[in-house]
Amino acid sequence: MKRLSAVCMAIALVLLTSPAFAQDFPTVPPNMKEAEAKGLPRVGAEELKAFFPGVAKFKGTTGKHLMTFKPDGSVDRKGFRDTAGKWRIDEQNNAYCLAFTEAPHGFGKMHASKENCFAVFRAPDGTHFFDYDVANGFYAHVWRRAKGE
Repeated sequence: MKRLSAVCMAIALVLLTSPAFAQDFPTVPPNMKEAEAKGLPRVGAEELKAFFPGVAKFKGTTGKHLMTFKPDGSVDRKGFRDTAGKWRIDEQNNAYCLAFTEAPHGFGKMHASKENCFAVFRAPDGTHFFDYDVANGFYAHVWRRAKGE
């Protein structure tokens, strides 16, 4: 009887920790080279224009947040260091770029951060997108459109 309980517990643990149950965002290749090697399609500037403006849920290296991209080129980030900034599409590099207004180390005078641009790859599920920093090729975020968008 103890063996049966142990087997059932092991099966339950495997199921609960499988990617389908463990997270609502898919596993991401760690850098742009691996995303390309896996054959993930890169999203071009024209397709990016269909997503922005809009609202998207992001999960990055620093946590989850909701970003609202507005038609005037402004963006609001809620959930991780709530802040505002600017966004734009970089057509030449098939990327989108963000620059936020933040206080260094969480206090003090507010200032505009350096602009970061991101290459976007479509995840195999067709719903999520992987962002890689154009400057270094490393993973930055995984995101999807917010429901109703």
